[in-house]
Amino acid sequence: MKIGSNCCLKDYAMLLSFGDVSIGNNFHLGQFSILYGYGKIKIGNGVIIASHSVIVSSNHNYSDPKEYIYKQGMSCKGITIEDDVWIGAGARILDGVTIGKGAVIGAGSVVTKNIPSYAIVAGVPAKIIKYRK
Repeated sequence: MKIGSNCCLKDYAMLLSFGDVSIGNNFHLGQFSILYGYGKIKIGNGVIIASHSVIVSSNHNYSDPKEYIYKQGMSCKGITIEDDVWIGAGARILDGVTIGKGAVIGAGSVVTKNIPSYAIVAGVPAKIIKYRK
């Protein structure tokens, strides 16, 4: 795990590094948020993750209906969060996603696909509602 300078992890936030976790400078992780680092997580500079958010860089395989899911293993594509991103309270960021520079993720959103730079997204699943620029 690598954590940059001037970072703030609020009370009860958890960094679970079972894989490769890299966090840039000026990072803020809100209360009760969790980074599950089973796969690779790369977070840029100036990123704000609000309280009760969850970042999950792995997923269960489940393609064989004749086999228990827990026996089918996991995939770990990884998550990249570029510089100057704000992730609102209670958001969920799922494996395989890249969030572009300057994006804003609305509170309670579930991000299942890549988010372009400067996009503002919200919803379940998260959809682009407008751009900052």
